[in-house]
Amino acid sequence: MHILIADDHKGVRENLRALLAEEQPSWELSEARNGKEAVEIFRQKAPDVAVLDIVMDPMGGVAAAYEIRQIDPNAKIIFISSHYAPADASFIARLLGAGAFVSKPEAGKLLVPTIKRVLNEESPVV
Repeated sequence: MHILIADDHKGVRENLRALLAEEQPSWELSEARNGKEAVEIFRQKAPDVAVLDIVMDPMGGVAAAYEIRQIDPNAKIIFISSHYAPADASFIARLLGAGAFVSKPEAGKLLVPTIKRVLNEESPVV
């Protein structure tokens, strides 16, 4: 299993990487500092799931998801953000058919189960 983590904050990437490595040590993990890097990594490595921060410079997660969908219309995408409340998540997750939304404050307890649900083609918004 290969998971791509895209966030413009190094500390967030490191925390998510540590969380995923601890919970699922067999998963291969890639990191991107922004949406442009995420698209390039997706093009090169075709990860099973892309976890994309919505707000990044110079390209955010929504624009990256659009480009990733051009590469693979069935790509599995999870948006993360601390800028959007879970109440807004249903709109955000429907953008480009994203699999789910996880708020960053909830990522510690919800990201791994959400990735598993998205991989099983369930599409909860959490």
